[in-house]
Amino acid sequence: MRRNSVILLFRLFWIFIVRRVLGRGLLSSAAVRTSALVLVVTAFAGFNLLSYVVLKQYLGGTGLFEPVLQVANASVPFWVLIAYTLIRVLFMKADELLKLSFNLPVTNKERTLAFSLFEASIVLGMTIFVFGAFSISTVLIEGLEYVPKVLASIWFPALSAYLLLSLGYYVLERVLMALRWARFRGLVVPMVLATGLALLFPHTNEQSALIAQSFVDGKDYVTPVLVFAILEDTVGFWLSAVAFVTTTAVVIPVVVAFAPKAYVPLRRYFVVLPSRLADRKLGAYVLVLFRSFETMVAVLFVVVYSLFAWAQHIVLPPFALLLVTFQGVYAYANSEPLRRSSLHPGRTMTNYLCIVGSQGILLLTLAIPVVTISLVQGIAWDACLPVAGFCVSNILISTLVGIAFPPEKGNPFTVLIGVLLTVVVIMIVALGLNVFNLEPTMSAVVYTALSILVVFYSILGMKRMERISRHEVVT
Repeated sequence: MRRNSVILLFRLFWIFIVRRVLGRGLLSSAAVRTSALVLVVTAFAGFNLLSYVVLKQYLGGTGLFEPVLQVANASVPFWVLIAYTLIRVLFMKADELLKLSFNLPVTNKERTLAFSLFEASIVLGMTIFVFGAFSISTVLIEGLEYVPKVLASIWFPALSAYLLLSLGYYVLERVLMALRWARFRGLVVPMVLATGLALLFPHTNEQSALIAQSFVDGKDYVTPVLVFAILEDTVGFWLSAVAFVTTTAVVIPVVVAFAPKAYVPLRRYFVVLPSRLADRKLGAYVLVLFRSFETMVAVLFVVVYSLFAWAQHIVLPPFALLLVTFQGVYAYANSEPLRRSSLHPGRTMTNYLCIVGSQGILLLTLAIPVVTISLVQGIAWDACLPVAGFCVSNILISTLVGIAFPPEKGNPFTVLIGVLLTVVVIMIVALGLNVFNLEPTMSAVVYTALSILVVFYSILGMKRMERISRHEVVT
């Protein structure tokens, strides 16, 4: 395996993604790119300031940073798995990105390692966004002597967890290839990842509780997750760093060894509804939505979490339904062939209602069994109604994100950036409403007005995209 080829492919993937991200949707405008960068940097700086103020107020001078770091250490695998699941599911459709290297003189193992490095850099970036503020605040409050503790408690476990997840994924892919199920990994892999998240969440909470209880009892709690932190505390940072480097040096060749020698295309969709639904316009949109890869993944996650809640007797409102609404960012792009293939695509308002209506049908289809499970477990109807409101609102917002930041094959980052910017704006609005301490009725009025604004900008964006499409056809 040639190291130069791996580095070259790694750079090629990043150049491709950056150029495609900066040239699509609203991000094609220099003003929007600058505003987005300023907004993200400001949000990250705000998180750092908020983290510093909170930690300084509640933990400064108390000597509690040691157990807090251990609790954060116990939660690192869970957060890395969340980031890995998001990136892995998004890149399962990134055929165009991989096709860049199909005509280059590289082996599939070199391609796999380059893509793993590319994927690792993204997961690391997301981990920095999650734990960066906590790490920086801890060092600022406790001093530079806490840098080794933060590295051993947060960043060594994060990188090791990613390597183990990559190894597990390639082992699973090898098994699927041996069983001739490689084309169905779009169905199997999300189910395995969703199950892993469902199992790891209660385990993480249990570990955190045991760490806190051990600190109260004056005992040392030992678990494999804390191995680097324990080494740093008992034998020193450098031996902990040597252990991390040694582990990495052992796992990476194993990952490369298990990497498949050939690429097997992913099966795009499964027929779950009769094609006769296409006789109606709304039915055609429903078919496109139900057959899309993103819908399949979202439904799998909802099913897994609902069954897990049922088996573990977790009594909560049906919040799992929110997961299926996030596929709305792909609803506009996936239904684009319907409008392009028609001589008379229809009015923009009608097309928008079909896009949103098909998502409403999907939500209602899933809500019947999921809400039934919640009601059987003892959840009242009143507790389910706010979830329905959040789901409808999220459908409208995710549809707007998909219009303003249209996704495409091989480029999932435009959607990620759009979702990130939307989350930042929503958090700012929610924080503002919390600061003003408005009555629930007034808050509902504000959210309704914002939803109407979202619908307005969605239709406006669709009209703009349709006008651009007509001009492209003419030229």
